[in-house]
Amino acid sequence: MKLGSRGALRSRLLMVLSAFAQVTALAVPSNARAAEPDKAVCAEAYRSSQTQRKSGNLRRAREALITCASDRCPSVMQPDCMRWLTEVEAAMPSLTFAATGETGKDVTEVHVSIDGETLTHELDGKAIPVDPGSHTLRFERANAEPIEQPIIVHEGEKARVVSVSWLQKSPVALFREETVKRESSGPPTLTWVFGGVGLAGVATFAILGLTGLNRRSNLEKECFGSCDQSQVDSVKHQFLAADIALGAGALSLGVATVLWLTHRAHKSKEGTSLEALKHFKTPPMTVLVAPKPGGGVAGLTGRF
Repeated sequence: MKLGSRGALRSRLLMVLSAFAQVTALAVPSNARAAEPDKAVCAEAYRSSQTQRKSGNLRRAREALITCASDRCPSVMQPDCMRWLTEVEAAMPSLTFAATGETGKDVTEVHVSIDGETLTHELDGKAIPVDPGSHTLRFERANAEPIEQPIIVHEGEKARVVSVSWLQKSPVALFREETVKRESSGPPTLTWVFGGVGLAGVATFAILGLTGLNRRSNLEKECFGSCDQSQVDSVKHQFLAADIALGAGALSLGVATVLWLTHRAHKSKEGTSLEALKHFKTPPMTVLVAPKPGGGVAGLTGRF
């Protein structure tokens, strides 16, 4: 009787313990059991965080470090992951985006991607973490041409503002800008060329004229009325050369003056085109002065 009683008691005790274990298992939510740490996942996050960090993929390294630094992973990993996570957070740059529409006002419904990967669908002024290095940003919005912008992001660069604009200049603004550019330019180069040729002609006239007057004065003193005809002709030729140089100089100065006045008139009147003058090719002219026995000769050459 006693032995049988002990066996029955043991059987009842085992049944109670089994029932208690089943109740305890049912009391733990299924999602909590699924969330229990997986040592393989923690180990992979621990290893991957360093690989991604060395490759410059700081965002992926950050995600891995958050995993291995959590309480769900073995405590031996957590100190390293926490320290590395702090270092990655400090080194990871971030960008803030701003955009203006065709009217110059801020727009927020803009899709922003970096190297083909979406960053945001809406601009809210908040900084977005990105990896350091050279990237291409692309901004897209409805009924507008996309804007691409290359950028180099440096480690530790926080909340750098990148702005784009779809603002278009009106035809009036473009016209005024083009007018200002034209007005800011100086006189045409030909103005200075003809001016230089004109001054050279006048200077040549002065030299030949003074020399001719001096020679004529000497002849009047030495042989007035009985001078050799060749001596008289030489002085006449020198005066003729002086007249030619004066004519060439006066013509060149006149052309330079016309070009200058035309340029001034163009500056005072917006919208006046000088395309005809830009394509106008003035034939080159040269004043020639050459000495000759007993005098000199001057001439004007050019292609017409």
